[in-house]
Amino acid sequence: MMRFMFATAFALLVSVSAHAESLPANLKSAATIEADTVKLGDLWENLGAKADTVIANAPQPGKRITADARWLAAVAQNYGVNWLPASNFDRIVIERAGQMVDVKLIENEIKEALGMEGVPAPFDFEIANRSALNITIPSSGGPAGVAVRDVAWDSRTSRFTATVEVPAGSPSAVRQRVNGRVFTVARIPVLNRAMGRGEVIGERDVEWVDARSENVRRDIVTDPRQIIGQEPRYQLRQGAPVRMTELQRPVLVTRNSLVTMTLKTPYMSLATQGRATEEGGKGDLIHVTNLQTKRVVEAIIDGPGTVTVAQAGARSLAN
Repeated sequence: MMRFMFATAFALLVSVSAHAESLPANLKSAATIEADTVKLGDLWENLGAKADTVIANAPQPGKRITADARWLAAVAQNYGVNWLPASNFDRIVIERAGQMVDVKLIENEIKEALGMEGVPAPFDFEIANRSALNITIPSSGGPAGVAVRDVAWDSRTSRFTATVEVPAGSPSAVRQRVNGRVFTVARIPVLNRAMGRGEVIGERDVEWVDARSENVRRDIVTDPRQIIGQEPRYQLRQGAPVRMTELQRPVLVTRNSLVTMTLKTPYMSLATQGRATEEGGKGDLIHVTNLQTKRVVEAIIDGPGTVTVAQAGARSLAN
């Protein structure tokens, strides 16, 4: 009974295949190839057993080619496909499915390999032939592992070369030779939001970023103590290096504002009203006009709207 059923099924399969081959083949509108070869069945329908016949190598992953009517007619004739082009405009686009390898993943592997080669941290690097990182592999291979091999770094010139291999360890891996340069890095504080005049910079307004040492000029802020508690002289951009000349102590006394002038000695404390002739922050020495005597004296800013008269101006205030 089982032998009879098997024979019947086999005969039916042969009959269906023969029937399919007897039908005119239909040219597909497009072909997307997963494998590394192109088969008849990728291009035409109704081929039966002939569908698995390999006729050409597939394009590289992510690439495509166009097969025109002349080429298709020649293939059909050579392999006995029941098909003729309806016109010279018959054609099919054959595309090899592929996946782009994440460039960031490749860069991370290169940086790790450079560190293992002895490049002192922290560092940054730049790929000279960056287009070599645009690697496409077959989409059927799953997530691509990246290997970086044959790393060579010259500490004198800061130049390096390496070979990127994707998928790592695969006999059919794509291998790209890359070259570039290593840069030493300095960590600098920058603003995490735009800030302007009148705002005092706090710890929560600052974040740390890596910058190439060759780009960090001598007037760039590198110490948090140089920026926290300071005020921008004008609008500063988020994430940009900050120069010392772009900062000032918070303005506590503005020009032409009224201030309380105080003179303190071990024996007395005098206070009167004055008008600031210039602006400044805490600890700054400015000139103030005594509103009673109209004399101008030097005073040190203590806080918002308050100054202490310098000893040279003590007699003027007392009088």
